[in-house]
Amino acid sequence: MNGGSILRFLLISISGVLIYMWMSHPDAKTATQPIQDPKRSTPEVRAAYEFCEIKTGEFQAKLSSRGAVLKHFRLVSPKYTRSGESLDISTTPQPGAAPGTPEENDPSTAGDHEFRQQLFVQFRNLTVPDANPDADWGIPHDSVDWQLKGSDGTSCQFAYTGDQVELTKVIAATGRPYELSVKTTIKNTSNAPKVHAAAIDTVAWWLNSEVEGKLFQVSPYITHVECILKDGAAIRKLPTDFEPDDFAEPEFQAAGKHGWYTAPGQVEFASVSNAYFTHALVPMDDKAPLCQLQIRQQQAKDGNGGAFYRARLAYTPTTLAAGEAATYDVLTYVGPKERTVLDAAAGGSHNLLELIDLGFFSSIAKVLVSFLIHVHSILPNWGIAIITLTICARVLLFPLALPGIRTMLKMRELRPEMDKVAEKYKDDMQGRGQAQMQLMSKHGIGPMDQLKGCLPQVATMPVWFALYTTLQTAVELYNIPFLWFPDLSEPDPFFVLPFIIGGTYYVQQKIMPMTGDPAQRKMMLYFMPAMFTVFMIMLPSGLGVYMFTNSVLAIVQQQVVEWHAGKSSKGTVTVSVADSDPTSDQPKKRRKRRA
Repeated sequence: MNGGSILRFLLISISGVLIYMWMSHPDAKTATQPIQDPKRSTPEVRAAYEFCEIKTGEFQAKLSSRGAVLKHFRLVSPKYTRSGESLDISTTPQPGAAPGTPEENDPSTAGDHEFRQQLFVQFRNLTVPDANPDADWGIPHDSVDWQLKGSDGTSCQFAYTGDQVELTKVIAATGRPYELSVKTTIKNTSNAPKVHAAAIDTVAWWLNSEVEGKLFQVSPYITHVECILKDGAAIRKLPTDFEPDDFAEPEFQAAGKHGWYTAPGQVEFASVSNAYFTHALVPMDDKAPLCQLQIRQQQAKDGNGGAFYRARLAYTPTTLAAGEAATYDVLTYVGPKERTVLDAAAGGSHNLLELIDLGFFSSIAKVLVSFLIHVHSILPNWGIAIITLTICARVLLFPLALPGIRTMLKMRELRPEMDKVAEKYKDDMQGRGQAQMQLMSKHGIGPMDQLKGCLPQVATMPVWFALYTTLQTAVELYNIPFLWFPDLSEPDPFFVLPFIIGGTYYVQQKIMPMTGDPAQRKMMLYFMPAMFTVFMIMLPSGLGVYMFTNSVLAIVQQQVVEWHAGKSSKGTVTVSVADSDPTSDQPKKRRKRRA
């Protein structure tokens, strides 16, 4: 196998390993995280639950008076409905839904996780700098039972009246898709100054079994927490960033022993996100909250625990004079990461498009996404749009492939002579390599020419990875059928496409000019198709459509090149085994064959 073939083989193998590593969820270790929850106070006698609903054309939100929090958030459009059931993307456990967690036997929460609910607002947050647990707090408890004061289908008004404070919380639809406005006011009704430290949370809960990948399949529920800062920096954290040793970092020290990562810098928004959906919190006033993140592992008795993924906007302690009030204005986006919707979210002024993490090759991926969406606006079929994108990418990258094509054609012309050299020196690896290099050199094929044959593959790898990320994170493909696929974001349920792709790769390898001994060529002929068949078994069908189209185009391209090369060849190439053998003393018998 010549240097170019070896490099190509290595690149393919490395690509496979990288794909597997990229798609494998980095599981957190099971060591106990050094997190100490602050002591929390709740009323001894709890009021009965009251519920309020907000309905729009895109969602139905259900809120509870216990903390005035979000309990359910259902997406009601047909795109997010399966088997007649709308998708609920509020995943915080409901009572009794998370056995094995500490709250299961905690009488203060009765399994309700009330401190870990979406839109939970507290006023005694001890995880920020200068928070004094012995301060003169105006509010008597860490969580209170609100009263539902009003509901009109698009908004819910909650209120709480204590001995020293009055609280109001208004949650309302903004008129834009998947958005809720959350305005919370605290008023000091006592005759003395009172301290409060506000914080608003969003959270998701997933079992370990739900986020683990299976045979190259990426779970769409792999979740991260993130802070997007005003300077454009994106801080994204996975469970592996909350290992026991990580809590010694300075960014964790600001929260004391409570296990929160505090992002440095001014926050644009905080969120909890997976591949397709997000729960984001956007500060809408001139206050400057901190962005805090936490992934809290919970072990279960059956060994299959889970994790709370939490993000919050946390405000530093504020003292209110008697009769003074403070209002916190936050917008929450709870929904799919649709690009056109995110672009207009929060009035278009907070860059929520950054919620879509396109990975290392994001600059390339953004171009691909823009083109894909543009094609879909003309041809309203996502499968056809992917095929069109693949064709255009192939055409644009074709000039990079020309040097390699020319080199491979030359190498194929020399293959009979290379095989003779290999046979002659089958027991002398060094002599065989020297003779083959000399033969190639005599016919104008140097090491750089072989390298040029692989450079296009290196150049196209960023495009492949960017396209993979694009299709893997494109919620636009979610629940979209094409051909026999019920969902382009899911693997082919009949496993037909992976074997079709394997077949096309076999044909592609069969017609591709290859060098090396027969055993090596046979390995490449069968190894690549088998490898890609295995890779594609559990990958999204949308990515499979791309892979199949790209493979067919490669076959067509090769056939066109062969036809053109045969038509345009006018000269001959003179080759000789003796020419390639520096030790041969035989007469240099020459023969001519078509170039």
